[in-house]
This record gives sequence, C-alpha cells and structure tokens, in this order.
Amino acid sequence: RMSAPLLKLEDLTVDFATPQGVVRAVDGVSFVLKQGEVLGLVGESGSGKTVTCRALMRLLPSRRARIVSGAASIDGIDLMALGEAEMQHVRGDTIGMIFQNPMTHLNPVMMIGDQIAEPLRVHESMTRKEAMKRAVDLLRQVGIPDPGTRLKSYPHELSGGMRQRAMIAAALACKPKLLIADEPTTALDVTVQAQILRLLLNLRDRTGLAIILITHDLAVVAQTCDSIAVMYAGRIVERAAKRDLLSRPLHPYTEGLIGSQPGAAPPGEELPSIPGQPPSLVALPSGCRFRPRCRYAESRCEVERPPLEEAWAGRATACLRWRHLAHAP
Repeated sequence: RMSAPLLKLEDLTVDFATPQGVVRAVDGVSFVLKQGEVLGLVGESGSGKTVTCRALMRLLPSRRARIVSGAASIDGIDLMALGEAEMQHVRGDTIGMIFQNPMTHLNPVMMIGDQIAEPLRVHESMTRKEAMKRAVDLLRQVGIPDPGTRLKSYPHELSGGMRQRAMIAAALACKPKLLIADEPTTALDVTVQAQILRLLLNLRDRTGLAIILITHDLAVVAQTCDSIAVMYAGRIVERAAKRDLLSRPLHPYTEGLIGSQPGAAPPGEELPSIPGQPPSLVALPSGCRFRPRCRYAESRCEVERPPLEEAWAGRATACLRWRHLAHAP
C-alpha cells in the first residue's frame, strides 16, 4: 500500500524585489515527499533551493519577497492558508529546519540545554525539569558525549561538529515529521561531515522522519538521498530516484554536474566543468535557461521553454532533447 505523500508542493512561484526590479527567484516548483524519504535538492548557489524551502516554512523576508502562486500541504495541513501564529506552531512541531551555520541560529548567550528546552516548553507545555530531561536525551541521540554536562555549555564552547549536532537536537525536539537541512555539512571537515550525514540517516531510520537535504554537492546526495530534484535558475530541471538520475541523467545540466565531480576524470586529467555561469535572474535567456551553457542546444531551444515533463514513470526532465540524452552512449 502506497502511503499518501507527507508533503506536497505544487507550482510554487516566488518573486523578489531587487534594486534592478522584480525577479522570479522560484518559478513553478513542484515535488512530493513521502514519510521517511530523503530528497536531495541540488543546484548551484542562487538556483532557488533555499528560497523554495523558506517559502515552504513561510520564512521569507516579507518586505522583499512575495509568494505569487503555489499550494503546499504537509500531512494534510494547507500551509499557505495558515496565519502566522498557526504557522509558528507548524515550525518546530511538524517541520524542523537546520542551517549550514549553527552560529547564526544558536543564541550565543543562552546555554545549549535551554535552547533545546525552549521549544518543548512552548509547543509541548513541559515543565523546565521535564524539558531538560528530554534535552539530555536529544543530545545523546545526536551523539554528543556527556550530554548532562553539555547542557550547560554555550555555543562558542563547542566545536563546529558539536554545534551542528546541538542544532539538529533543537530542530528535532518536538518530533517533527519533516526536517529541512540547508547545506548542513558545508562548513565541516570530511570526517565530521560523514558523521552528521550518518546521524541524519539513523534518525530517519529510527523515527520515520522525512528529510529535504539542500546541497550543491552531489557526493553528499549520492551517500544519503533516495530521490533528487535538480534546480537551475529557479526551476526544477530534473527529478528522479537517486540511482536512476546518477546513472543516466536526462538533463544536460545534471549530466554536467555529474561530469564535474571529483573522481569523474581519469587521474592527472583536468576535471570537465560546465562552461559559463548560471544566468542572472534579472536577465534570463529566452527559451531554455540552460541553453547558453548547453552542448546539445539547437535553434528551438532559444524559443521554446521546456516544461518539466514525465519522460517515463518516476522520471521528469525539462529538456526538449532528453530523448537524445537518453540514447547517448
């Protein structure tokens, strides 16, 4: 029996006011996520990954950003219909979020234990004593040694990896169903990075947590995700199960990302890279946004804007020439 999707995002479109005028930072993004699924949201910086997830959390800077259209529901709750007070309840209770830099999201003058206990006291009406007991449990779950003592530490007294774990503990305090992890390992060295990713997967296995992992790093995705959505210039250009996408990309941008991974070139040879830069959202190219950097582009790619279409079951791509890619050796 297929479970109903936990999260449904349909046709999300977000505009930002900039000094150059209004730009469309996210353009018609849709995806679904099942309970316990880990979705990798991949793309270069500025592709719209973080804006998509912040829109979902309704955490966009309201003066500059506007959700133009789109529907989003989690566990049957229509996120776009909620007022700010109800939305605050969803953040923490149903959706947790962790960021790449814990130092900007942990309060520097508050002990770690209090930062984890606070959401428990607000959302679950626990006493301070109950909340602290639960905080010790959570710190233990995320692999912090001697959690009873660590409760009394301040963020600056912890290493980068420990701060990241403390932030995960705080995000998981109210047992959310979905965790959004925005580049959670970028600032960490490779060993600690692997530990944090393994921790997230263990939490998923134990609790059935669904995870959206925002990253620009395909190696991270290859280790952790079940499915992948690739973003480029505000749009999803390809969506598939991880294994299918990595072994047989159906979009030239995905192909380029995979080809430019360390280890993709023979030893001693230069890594291939995608020529050019992602387009400025202020001056998007006509037709396909990837066209100026694409080696398969032909004249119709200048005029036609490729829709994200289902190539076959479970695989969607926004490329007019995906059949050519599918047959390419």
